[in-house]
Amino acid sequence: MRSLLLAAVLLAAAPLRAAVSAADAPAAADWRRSELNGGMQDALRGAGFRLEDDGRVLDPKTRAALTPDQLSAALTAINLNTQRLALERLNVLLAKNPPDLAGAAALKGNLPQDVAAALDANKDLAGLRALSDRSLEGIAAYFDGTRTPDERRGAAAPVRAGVPGPRVPLPYFDAGERALGDSLRAAAAKTISADPFGREVLARLNGPDGRPDLPPIVVEDLTGAAAEYDYRRRALVVDRQSVMSAVADGVPAKDRGALARSLESRAALTAYLNKHPDAVAAFAAKNDVLLVHELTHAWQDRRDPVMREMARGSLPQAVVIDYEIEAWTTKNLYLHSRLKSNPGAAVDDAELADYQRMVADRPAWVARLRRGYEENAVNAMDLATAEQTQSLRLTARRRRATLSRDEQTDKALDLAAMTRAQRELKETRAAEDSRLTRLENRSDAAARGSASLLAEHYLAAALAANGAVDFSVLIQKAEGFAVKSGDAELLAKIRSLKGRRQ
Repeated sequence: MRSLLLAAVLLAAAPLRAAVSAADAPAAADWRRSELNGGMQDALRGAGFRLEDDGRVLDPKTRAALTPDQLSAALTAINLNTQRLALERLNVLLAKNPPDLAGAAALKGNLPQDVAAALDANKDLAGLRALSDRSLEGIAAYFDGTRTPDERRGAAAPVRAGVPGPRVPLPYFDAGERALGDSLRAAAAKTISADPFGREVLARLNGPDGRPDLPPIVVEDLTGAAAEYDYRRRALVVDRQSVMSAVADGVPAKDRGALARSLESRAALTAYLNKHPDAVAAFAAKNDVLLVHELTHAWQDRRDPVMREMARGSLPQAVVIDYEIEAWTTKNLYLHSRLKSNPGAAVDDAELADYQRMVADRPAWVARLRRGYEENAVNAMDLATAEQTQSLRLTARRRRATLSRDEQTDKALDLAAMTRAQRELKETRAAEDSRLTRLENRSDAAARGSASLLAEHYLAAALAANGAVDFSVLIQKAEGFAVKSGDAELLAKIRSLKGRRQ
């Protein structure tokens, strides 16, 4: 993952069910004219809605274009869900001893106006909590009203281990997209399996036939990332512009502008990639480290019930920071293995810099990751905070009065689902703590041999450099890491080459 910019909102409302006849259908909504920000666009795509190049928004089940009212309803749900998550985080921060007022202040942009104003005015903590609770009660009632009895019964029913449970429909809208997805999956598996650690990553995703069963891959427009795993669709999403970059690398510079113009539509790009498997392979080779990161999230989804419960609405829809630390560590261990096998391998500069930060000072690296997620996504939280948030939701649901037999049934079903999810969350947290400890040990072992690997890498890059300036910069880096490694033979080799080229 090259960026910490995340979609700060997730669509939690039930799918839009309203349908009209073709004759009576109003004009379709246009998402471009609505000037949706990147987070809103990502939230709609993550819920399965298709944002077409012509501005239409297609429903994932009916494939029909949303009306302006339907799009407005979806956006309202997104905004309310953002406020709900911000209010829940606020309550967790205020419950600390002492209260985390600095963290609370950082949430103001996502809080309802009256709560934000009270926070600005330094309202007493008891009054602020009461105001937050009232806002949460109203938002929870909105989401409760969107759920059908069947959805509640489905959420309350246990799901057999290893089964994904209900998710948004798969993202392919036609045979061409499915063919491209299969091609991307094969290219990713081929590239990653060339490395020993990569084969370990892929083996975690093995299907019944004993071979890697990667999730579906779809090309869409992302904001701030070249790829991301979307648990709501159980799919890996790759960014259209990142794919276009790999396509451009394979043609002469003079032809790139014309090619880019010819591939502006989704259909044209899909058709081109299906005819040029070399471009698909180039994307996988250029982004293999990133793909390892996102495939780690796919493995987390398959092995743990947390993402499944989020998709069912039984847990807060969160970016789990523990899972991110696991994924970032895993992709850096993959990069370490690649450098060990081939010091001269082409490596993305940002990925290499992140690897260097991890092996130089892992505690500081982890702290930086945590801070980045917490500051950039209202729904980013570790598993411990998710447990606290779930406890608050359970308490609020238990306290809510019921006025009819149907409401009593709804409440019982909700509590059954939420209590089960809370138990699963606790079990997952214990398992993840152990897993992160093992990864930390592997990371420490990698760090002990990293200086010599980096010296070899920069030496290979220096020898491949065309200009004297590039050579000088790279050979200096190689020398510095050779000094750190304590490898006298390697240092002597680098210094002899350095003097020869100068």
